[in-house]
Amino acid sequence: MKLSIGLEICEQYFKLAMAKPQGTQLKLSDCVAEPILSSNDAQITTKIVDIFQKWKIKPKSANLCLARNLVAVRNLHLPSQDKTEIMQMIDLNVARIVPYKKDEIVFGHRFLGLDEMGYTKVILAIAHTNVIRRQAQILEQTGLFVDKISLSSHGVWEWVVNNHRSEINQSDLYLLLDIDSSFTDFIIFSQTNLLFTRSINMGANSIRESEGGIGVTKLLGEIKQSLIMFYNEEMNKKPVAVFLTGAGMKAELTKTIEVELGMPVRIVANPFSGELIKTKEINIPQDVSLTGVSEVTLRDGENRIYFVLPEIQIRKSLREKTRDLVMMGSLLIYLFTILCAISMGSIYNKQTYLDSLKKEHNIVEGDVKGLLAKLNSVEFVRVYLTKRRLPLFVFSELQKLTPDQISISSVSIRDENTISVRGQATQLSDVFKFVKTIEKIEYFKNVETKSTRTKRIKERKLTEFELSFIAG
Repeated sequence: MKLSIGLEICEQYFKLAMAKPQGTQLKLSDCVAEPILSSNDAQITTKIVDIFQKWKIKPKSANLCLARNLVAVRNLHLPSQDKTEIMQMIDLNVARIVPYKKDEIVFGHRFLGLDEMGYTKVILAIAHTNVIRRQAQILEQTGLFVDKISLSSHGVWEWVVNNHRSEINQSDLYLLLDIDSSFTDFIIFSQTNLLFTRSINMGANSIRESEGGIGVTKLLGEIKQSLIMFYNEEMNKKPVAVFLTGAGMKAELTKTIEVELGMPVRIVANPFSGELIKTKEINIPQDVSLTGVSEVTLRDGENRIYFVLPEIQIRKSLREKTRDLVMMGSLLIYLFTILCAISMGSIYNKQTYLDSLKKEHNIVEGDVKGLLAKLNSVEFVRVYLTKRRLPLFVFSELQKLTPDQISISSVSIRDENTISVRGQATQLSDVFKFVKTIEKIEYFKNVETKSTRTKRIKERKLTEFELSFIAG
């Protein structure tokens, strides 16, 4: 497990979270939330480089968390249950949802199951290509490669589910409000899915700047409007509780929300809080939410919406292939070195063994010269006697095998052990039976019928035949 870096670049702040391995898991260790004083991307790049130098780390990749207010999210109900057909529908109609050309957007989606009419529910997130490209270029200028790009809403939702699982029932819906500096992410979720999200254009800054509680009133009005949109567009089921996370003004909103919405409010602690802040002396601005980027840094969620920019994907693939090639090349060199060492050792051992055999051979050779000469003589006699016995053996066996219907006229031996038999039979079938009888003899092989011919002698039909087989 390696060091994990997560970044989120908003309109007013850029946020960076780092998690270090601790046992088999990652644990949050450091964070930065710095204001963006100008639209100059070089400022952000320089600041990130300074942070890495301060922390004395050299990360190679990072997960990019895309802020909710930079993305358009829509809930769709499509009249199909075939995923391939659904993707074709999305691909054809995605450009109609936002005022951009199709080649200017990047989108991701998640399937949410079926509605009452059997339509497939899809949550679709659309981002402008330039938004993602700008943030990716900032990271690349710092020496970082973008590993994954995900929607911040899913990071916020997963943080709440992972840290408050005991308070969430599987059958209920919940409202989640993530308050950031310039916007509030309105989320309706269950234990297994993020069902609805809307960016409310009111954040901690605008709420605090309004006098006499007007900011809170406006925020509650937007929350109620968002609830009505959810009831009308998705399902008329009321959330049972509200989770508040993000900027440090949750205590101010708790009582008001409970009274106005009639739901209990549960406070979600800041990811960088308690002992971590005391130990690291981390200063987090009160109007910034680090919930989404923290979860993205810690884990890869299976139910998130991810954005894939073609050029980033190509660079990532090339980087992975280059890494694989380097690893494969190193492995091949290592294996080649090992094989060479083994081969050299084997050659040396074989040469040593050969020299030892040569010495033994010279010693034994003088003792066995006479024996070899005698052995050759014995072998010659054995072969000679075998050849003499062969005709007797063949005649003996043929005499035993030949039935009354077969008359053998000649037996010839050629090429030392090839036997040719000629004769006559009363019927052609007798010849075939004779052949099968010969084939059963273990010492007769490759029995073949060379020829058969029917001949009439004194008003009697006879079949002349010639057989061939090998004896031995």
